[in-house]
Amino acid sequence: MKYVVSQKALDAIERECRSHPETETGGIIVGFRNESLVTVTHATGPGINWEKSAQHFVKDTEYLQTVLNRLFQYFQVNYLGVWHKHPPAMPYPSSGDVVSAMEEVSDSKLRLEELITPICVVRGSKVSVIPYVIKDDAFAQIIWQPTPQDRLTNASALDVHWYTRTVGQERLAEELERFREIGVEADVRKGNDGTYRFHVSLGSGSNLIMVCPPEYPVFPPEVAVYGDEDNNYEPVASNILDTWSLYQYLADLVEEQRPNLA
Repeated sequence: MKYVVSQKALDAIERECRSHPETETGGIIVGFRNESLVTVTHATGPGINWEKSAQHFVKDTEYLQTVLNRLFQYFQVNYLGVWHKHPPAMPYPSSGDVVSAMEEVSDSKLRLEELITPICVVRGSKVSVIPYVIKDDAFAQIIWQPTPQDRLTNASALDVHWYTRTVGQERLAEELERFREIGVEADVRKGNDGTYRFHVSLGSGSNLIMVCPPEYPVFPPEVAVYGDEDNNYEPVASNILDTWSLYQYLADLVEEQRPNLA
């Protein structure tokens, strides 16, 4: 079996690890599988209601199932496994990891032959993501090939934006309604890369620019304040972005940023 991982998924894992330097964290990985190739396309964080300690991690299964459902609706990707962070002295799956993985592999509803279980360790500023598979009550390290998202074998299936799907159209309507509820007008523009960009005036010559990725709202938008006078983009500091979930809306970001620019 050949294994490929998108650089986008690796980057997401590394960011999450760096955001929790003293505790375990993790998430799910999704992608495509056939008889000879497994392609990891996306990796998530742990969810909303999750448990963590220096040597303990429990993902938010209910929330991550919602995330998985949304990613399937967008890209037809499926669940492949769970990644999580370990202390540097244990760069491999624990016996508990094997037991948990085998419960999923043995679940006929999931139709898994194995569970991909990357283990991450942080040493100084370096994050190492070490891929393993668990099956037959044992783990084995594998080699996977990091690859840019647009060069994956299934890249055409990923060349989709959230707003092109029915569920995305429903979300877009909700976003616009939320803007109306807080009394603002949003100018929606389509970038050259296909992303939707929402421009909202904050007054005093300032505009909030929110660029939504193809996976929105699973992953958060990029947000900056643009000044008409200096033509300068300034990334925003945002508690909402730091704790983003697909239950948040762009209008929440507008309300968060308004007092900062009053």
